Amino acid sequence: MHYLFNFLQSVAYDRRSAPKDCRVSGWLRAHDDLEVDTEKLFSLAEFTYDLEKSNAQTFDILDSAVSGLVDAVRLDFTSNHGSASHTCIYRLRVHGHEPDAVSMMTMQLS
Repeated sequence: MHYLFNFLQSVAYDRRSAPKDCRVSGWLRAHDDLEVDTEKLFSLAEFTYDLEKSNAQTFDILDSAVSGLVDAVRLDFTSNHGSASHTCIYRLRVHGHEPDAVSMMTMQLS
């Protein structure tokens, strides 16, 4: 699983509103539960968005999160590039794959 993060410099009104330090967390939620169970929330990735690189930057998940199964993600900003009023993103895409039956059985037994 990896995350593709976009901040479009070419159309940005103010580059200071671009995110800088970010964290992606995930959890496996019950099908009818819309609230975040913070005890089941775990860190998937922490990264710094670099304005000098391409506007589309890819970040891999942390090694410690590889065995985790999630169906919901949360993106948190811990800083931006200088704006005191807001942080602006244009797109967050999450790419992964569905677990196979053997992986699912292993997780359920744990």
